[in-house]
Amino acid sequence: MINLTNLRFAWQKKDIIDISSLNIKKGQHLFIEGPSGSGKSTLLNLLGGVLTPQSGDVSILGQSLNALSSSQKDSFRANHIGFIFQQFNLIPYLSVLDNITLPCIFSKARKEKALKHSKSLNEEAIRLLAALGLHDSELLQRSVNELSVGQQQRVAAARAMLGSPEIIIADEPTSALDSDHRQGFIKILFEECQKENITLIFVSHDADLKHHFTHNINLQQLNQVNFKESI
Repeated sequence: MINLTNLRFAWQKKDIIDISSLNIKKGQHLFIEGPSGSGKSTLLNLLGGVLTPQSGDVSILGQSLNALSSSQKDSFRANHIGFIFQQFNLIPYLSVLDNITLPCIFSKARKEKALKHSKSLNEEAIRLLAALGLHDSELLQRSVNELSVGQQQRVAAARAMLGSPEIIIADEPTSALDSDHRQGFIKILFEECQKENITLIFVSHDADLKHHFTHNINLQQLNQVNFKESI
């Protein structure tokens, strides 16, 4: 599903990522742990084609991202990858429902898969929100700026899951949730991924979450950059 080979990325002449090899199988649920500043978000952005490495290759579904133009990467990401960003990246002038269904505007494939589960995109968005613990129908047409941080995080998660992309990349997705909502979030995320055989890459500094996962990696052990020297 995902293959990294001799991957190197630097920012302002400082090495951030240096990974010789990483292979992630289809349907695998992978937990990547590491302290703040260890390169977790950078690695996820490389996997999603948001960042371009200085050297090495990122191959997803047999497609080398290096071989794609910026617009082709955007299209590939829209079709195959659901992102839960650490800063959510919700569109402030869109409603909750419009934020969740936004990926299906850019991906016909995800729209078709979403409509296999529900009669409409809005109905599928509501189903996912309810599963994530947001049952208040009054929230649906509000601007996301009117929501709490925890509510925004669950909207971002529903957006990533809508249309069952082959891969979900989650960057600290539970950081704004309390313990009860965190457990519910993990439960629905796993259920959606297992139902559609979605590959899940979940990054967090919270090591208490890794027991939920069958595979885990410590980024400090995988990444050959010595941050004590590089920072």
